[in-house]
Amino acid sequence: MCKLFMTLSFFTLFASLYGQKTLLNLDDKGVIIDGYDAIAYFTEGKPVQGQPEFQSRYNGSVYYFTSNEHKNLFDADPKKYEVQFGGFCAYAVSQGHVSPINPNFCYVQKDDKGIGRLICQHNQKANDLWNKNANGLLIDAYKNWPAVERNGGKQIPLKGVEHFYINLDGDGLANQGYDVVAYHIDNKALKGDAKFTEWFHGAKYIFTSREHQELFRDNPKKYLPQYGGFCAYAMSLGKVRPVNPEIFSLEDGRLMLQHTKNAYDLFYKDVKGNIVKADNKWPGVEQKKAGHKVKFDKPAK
Repeated sequence: MCKLFMTLSFFTLFASLYGQKTLLNLDDKGVIIDGYDAIAYFTEGKPVQGQPEFQSRYNGSVYYFTSNEHKNLFDADPKKYEVQFGGFCAYAVSQGHVSPINPNFCYVQKDDKGIGRLICQHNQKANDLWNKNANGLLIDAYKNWPAVERNGGKQIPLKGVEHFYINLDGDGLANQGYDVVAYHIDNKALKGDAKFTEWFHGAKYIFTSREHQELFRDNPKKYLPQYGGFCAYAMSLGKVRPVNPEIFSLEDGRLMLQHTKNAYDLFYKDVKGNIVKADNKWPGVEQKKAGHKVKFDKPAK
């Protein structure tokens, strides 16, 4: 198996196909695999950037190729060469949610029928975890994909899989659509643009620019709000409360969101002590509530 590695600018959307909705990992031009040539993974065993002049449309996605020869090969049997799982990370799908990919971590793996399928991974860590049980996880990914797709990419209930508890709306959108990178770069609360969308741990994040999207993709945990995006002051009391994304602060590079100005003031009466309290409370809260729908506690006092 050839293991490969790089970056993807991607925009997640639903394409209407034959009356159904398919979850696809596309850029803002509708291109899948960030424009890398799907055929090259089969014929050359490495990532090769395709060109817009050699393109085909299949199942709601645009595929780019390096030559007319590759385009013709794809058009003759697109099902053979298409990227699996809507172009999302195969390891993430095996765990019940979606994540972005890096086209340099795409390769051909044989399925249980011995047929080579194009799959992609998020990064080196995902690739390493996958290769601990590549055949078994591929079976899991195929088993989970229909439910993950129906659930809009959000985490589906799975036993024995790490779950996360994130402050999401009904569509899986985190932080009410505010750009989590902008807090760090611009020191501002700015609404994102759906053209610049990333998924992480089954949550959807949107950004004000491709630059911010790529910064997040390279190191998501650096920019994520603390405590799953719930109110930091409430978490210091062991409570799960909503936030106002415009009430925020950065403490040693960590993004803290608060529910109200009053919560902010109470948090800063003893910011270091309250952070220690919240840090200690959060793991237990997340473990207890992970995998369940967001349900807020009564107001903290």
